[in-house]
Amino acid sequence: MRSWLQRVKNLLPIRRKKMASRLAEITDDLTDEQIAWWGTFSVEEEQSRFFKIGNMVLCLDRYNHEWHITTYREGEQPLKTFAAQASNEIILKPTLPNRSLLSRLDRAFYVPTGETLLLYTSTPVWIRIEAGNPPIILDEVTTETLPDTWSGKNTLEGELCYANKTLCSPRLEDLPRDITHVITPVSIENRSKETLLLQELKVPLPYLCVYSDLQNHLWTEPLNLYQEDLSHIEISVIKGPPQSLKVPQLISPARIGLKSGLKDLFSPFTWK
Repeated sequence: MRSWLQRVKNLLPIRRKKMASRLAEITDDLTDEQIAWWGTFSVEEEQSRFFKIGNMVLCLDRYNHEWHITTYREGEQPLKTFAAQASNEIILKPTLPNRSLLSRLDRAFYVPTGETLLLYTSTPVWIRIEAGNPPIILDEVTTETLPDTWSGKNTLEGELCYANKTLCSPRLEDLPRDITHVITPVSIENRSKETLLLQELKVPLPYLCVYSDLQNHLWTEPLNLYQEDLSHIEISVIKGPPQSLKVPQLISPARIGLKSGLKDLFSPFTWK
């Protein structure tokens, strides 16, 4: 932990050397990754707050009618300046990316007639930063950069998604369980007369909320998919957190209000 933070401090620009001493002061306060980083925090004028989130340190500086937001990662330290009315209240929230996530399974799954497959998919969170009361959104910071990909029959029919090649498995223990990833349970039931071959899974992230459990693991609502035949797919979002969670707490609402008739969760799917 200390050696990593030392490298972060070495990246600080000269004009912000005074922040290096502050970063040293909080070294002992940066705890393991199961401690929640989200919530409402007070930052007085001419003060700074640092947050260790995964492999990144987020620095928030407050000035008169001005906020500076800096993210420190290996080899980069982008700084953004936001003009905002004076307020000592800052809110951090984990939120889901603004597009669907297309995950390619590490191996194909065959789902026989009448069987159900339960998969878990993991999504790197974005950090939403709000200020003031009532709050206004200043910025959203990614904890991990996901590549773009296209999901659709052709270049005219479909949508732009984020790609994810590995974080999808029927075993929960295969996925990262930390404060920078959100788990989505997806149940696929094959009600058709043919065997379903599943190779990719598309999760409609903008329609899902973010919840936390007692261990500060992050979750979305479960998704249920029923496959009657090649031309009929019924998808439903089970309202509320997974029932197995103890004392769940809603952290962030969905970006988009849920609409009926969500389709094309799979892309592609085939029959044996």
